[in-house]
Amino acid sequence: MTRTRTLGGRSRLRHLLGALCLVLVPVVATVGTGLDPAAPPAYAATGDDSRTTVSGKGEFADLKITVSQTRNLVNQVVRITWTGGAPTVSDTAYAANYLQIMQCWGDERGPGTDQCQFGGSSALGAGAGNQAAGAYTNSRQLNYGAHLKDSENQPLPPPSPSGISYAPFRSVTGDEVSPGNWNEFFDVNSTNEIPYARTNARGEGEVYFEAQTGVEAPGLGCGDATEQQGGTVTGRGCWLVIVPRGTSEVDHSAYTSQSSGQLQSSPLSPANWKHRITVPLGFEPIGSHCPIGAEERGTLGSEMAAEAVTRWQPALCRTGAKAIYGYAQVPDETARVKLLSGKPGLVFVGEHAPVTTPREAHRKPVYAPVALSGITIGYFIESQAAFRAPDAVKQRNGTRMGTLRLTPRLVAKLLTESYRDGVSRFAESVAKNPENLGRDPEFISLNPEYADLDFGGKLGDALVPQPLADTTRQLWAWVAQDPAAAEFLKGTPDNQGAHGDPKNAGTTVNPHYRNIKLPVDSFPKSDPYCQPFDDRPDFPLCIQDKKPYATDMHAAARAAGRGDTLARTSWDPTATPPAYKKDPPQPAGQRAVLAVTDTATAERYGLLRAELLNAAGKFVAPDTASLTAAANARKPGTDGVTVPDPATRNPAAYPLTVVTFAATVPADLTPAEGRDYGTLLTYAAGAGQTPGVASGTLPHGYAPLPDALRAQTRKVAQQVTTQAGKNPSATTPAPGTGDGGTSGDGGAGGSDGASGGTGGTAGGPGTGSGGVAAGGTQATTAPSASPGQVVAPPVTGNPSPGAPAASALGDPTPGWAVGFVRNALLICLIVGAVAAFTGPLLPRYLPRLLAAARTRLRR
Repeated sequence: MTRTRTLGGRSRLRHLLGALCLVLVPVVATVGTGLDPAAPPAYAATGDDSRTTVSGKGEFADLKITVSQTRNLVNQVVRITWTGGAPTVSDTAYAANYLQIMQCWGDERGPGTDQCQFGGSSALGAGAGNQAAGAYTNSRQLNYGAHLKDSENQPLPPPSPSGISYAPFRSVTGDEVSPGNWNEFFDVNSTNEIPYARTNARGEGEVYFEAQTGVEAPGLGCGDATEQQGGTVTGRGCWLVIVPRGTSEVDHSAYTSQSSGQLQSSPLSPANWKHRITVPLGFEPIGSHCPIGAEERGTLGSEMAAEAVTRWQPALCRTGAKAIYGYAQVPDETARVKLLSGKPGLVFVGEHAPVTTPREAHRKPVYAPVALSGITIGYFIESQAAFRAPDAVKQRNGTRMGTLRLTPRLVAKLLTESYRDGVSRFAESVAKNPENLGRDPEFISLNPEYADLDFGGKLGDALVPQPLADTTRQLWAWVAQDPAAAEFLKGTPDNQGAHGDPKNAGTTVNPHYRNIKLPVDSFPKSDPYCQPFDDRPDFPLCIQDKKPYATDMHAAARAAGRGDTLARTSWDPTATPPAYKKDPPQPAGQRAVLAVTDTATAERYGLLRAELLNAAGKFVAPDTASLTAAANARKPGTDGVTVPDPATRNPAAYPLTVVTFAATVPADLTPAEGRDYGTLLTYAAGAGQTPGVASGTLPHGYAPLPDALRAQTRKVAQQVTTQAGKNPSATTPAPGTGDGGTSGDGGAGGSDGASGGTGGTAGGPGTGSGGVAAGGTQATTAPSASPGQVVAPPVTGNPSPGAPAASALGDPTPGWAVGFVRNALLICLIVGAVAAFTGPLLPRYLPRLLAAARTRLRR
C-alpha cells in the first residue's frame, strides 16, 4: 500500500504542473490557420444519409458492399457490411473468399497501389493471430517465387537488396518513403487496414473501419484543408478500397494448388488489384476556419461536453457577433475553481460549484443545461470459439458480439483488478479468482451467448481514463448503491452472503480494494504486483505498463475501437534505457476490449454500449429514450443543477445518464462577453440540439435536451446577456487595465481565460486580452486528434481527392505571435515532461488556496 500512496502523490503533483500549462495552451490554440470560414458548405445537403452501396464486377458481380457514412468524416469508425459474397473457406483460417480493406489517397480517377496504406499488419506475420493465411496476403510484396507469377505480366518494382519487390508507397506529401511493408508513414501500430474480413455462410459480412485523417495518417492527408475556386475551404477527399479475394490465384490457379492450401498473393498484385471496389470519402477540413480578428471567447471544462461543443464551434463563429469560441478540456474541479475565480468565462461542469466564501447576491453562478449523454462501458468484442466449442459457434468466429449485460458487481470486478487477467495470472492477490469476464459464471449466466467462447488473456479489465472527473464519481456511486456490489467490495465472495449465488465462482474483491470508500473521482490501480523475469531482474513488468491508463475517455474509446489495449509488454533491450514497448492492436477477428467512455465518443468510434442493470432491476442500454427517462428522473439541486438519482425505480432509465451544464457568473463578465456567451447558450438550446453529422449539429450519442431543460438554458442565456457586467457595488476599471480578458483589439480586459485574444499581451496584468485559466490538459486542435478539436464546416459531395494542398487566406500570422507560440510550446513541453512523473493536487488544494487568499485580502 505504501507504493500506491507514493504513486498517488506523484499524480497530484503532475496535475498541479499540468495546470500551469493551461495558461499557455489557450494562446497556442487561438493561433488560427487563416482560412476563410465564411465560405458556404460545398455539400448541397448535409444530412446523416451519406450511406453508399457499391457492387463488384466480373466474378464478384453479386457482391454488394454498403458503407454507413461517406461524407462529413472525421477520425471515426464507419460500418461496412456486404451481401452476395462466397463464404470464407475455413472457420479457423483465411484460405480463400474474404475481403481486404484499406484507405488510400488519389485524384478523381481513384487511387493506385502506391497510394494505399496497406502492409503494416504483416509485422505480426500472415493471418490474424492463430488464424492462418497465405504468406504474402497482408503484405506489399509482389514476387512470390518461380511457381507463382502474376498473369498481368506487369514489370515488378526494382527489388530491394534482399531481392524482394515491394509495391512502393507514395505519400501525399511527396516525401521520400523507404521500401517495404511499412515505412515512415504507417506501421503495425498506426495502420487502419483490415487485411482479412470474413464472409459468413449466408454470404454476408460486417466490419468496423477506422477512417483516418491527415492527423492519424499523414501519408494520406485526408481532410487536409484545401482552398477551392471562390474561396471555399474543403477537406481533401480520400478513397476506401475493398479488394475481394476469391478462390483463384494471380496465375489463375486454384488456391488448393498452393503448398499451404491458401491464397498466397498480395491484394496489391495487378491481377488482384483489377477487382478492386472503390468508394470516395469526403472529410471535414482539419483545423480552425473561423475569421481571423474576431472576438475570441474561451470555454473550458468537462470532457462530457467535448464532442458537442467542438461540433458547434464552426457554426457558432458564423452566428450572432461571429465570435470564435475556444475550448479546453480540463478536470471538473478545475472548471469549478475557474468559475469562482472572479474571471469565469464559460465553463462546463456536471455538478454544482460549492461556494466556500460569502458572495454578493448578484455574483452567484448561473447554470444552463447544454448536453444530455451518459457514461458507458463501450465494447468491441469478436466471437472467439473455445477449442471444444460446437461447430455452429466456430462458424461465428470473428463476428462481432452484439450484446453485453453488466451488473454493478461485475463492473466492480473489472474496476478493482479482481480478475486474474486484470493484474497477472501470477499475482497471489487474485490467484483463486476467474481469469476474466468470459470465465466468470456470474457473467455467463447473464450472457449465455458467451458460454462457448474463450478470450485468452483478454477482458480482465477495462480501459479507464486517468483524469479526475465527476463522471467517474457518478459511476462509482452507481456501483456503491447496489447491495450485491457493496457486499462484494467489503470482501464477501460472490457465492456467499445475502446477495451471493451458489453457482458463482466464489470471486472475492482484490484485497487491495477491500472496503474502498466510495464514491471516488478516480480509477485507482492499487495492486502493486510486478512480474519478475530472470533475464532482466531490474525490469519487472508492473501494472503501469501492462494495464496503463488512457489519457482521457476519448483516447480510451479510440483505442478500444482499434482493438488496442495500450499495453506495453514487449521487452526491448535495445532501447535506451531498455524498456517495455507498446504492443500492437489485437488481430482482426480476435479483438476483445472494454473501455469506460462517454456515449458520444463511443458512437464516434463504433463501440457498442453495454446494457447496465438499473435500480428497477432492468438491463438498459444508453439511447435517446433511456437517457431522456433518466434526465426526467433527476432530483432537484442547487441553482438549477439537478443531480442524478442512481436509485430511481423508473425501469426505462439508463443509470449512468449525465447532464452537462454551462456555467458562468454574469456580473464578472464584460457586456461583450455576456453577449457572446448568451449566443452560445441560445444556440445550444436551439439548433445545437438537432442530431446529425455536419458541423453545427448534435453528435450521435447525445440525446436532445427535453423541452424543460432547453427552456432553462434559454432563460439563463437571456440572464447572461442582460446582466453581464452589472455590478452596482463595484468600481468600473479604466479601459485597458484589465488583467487577462479576451478583447480582440487589445482593449479592456474581461473574464475570459480559456483562449487569448488577437491583440495586446496575453495573460498578464495591464492592457492584455489573453486570459488565464487554472488547470487544464487539452485545447482545441483538429477534428480527428482529440475531443477538444475544431470540427469544420461540411465538405463537398464530390470529395475532390486530387485537390491542391491548403493555402492560407488573409493576413499571415505576425512574426511576434509565432515566436511567442514557439516559446509557449517549449514551456509546455518542459512542464509536461516534469508532470509526466506526477497527478491531481490542483483539484484538491487550489480551492483552499484561493479561499485562504481571499480571506487574507479581506484582512
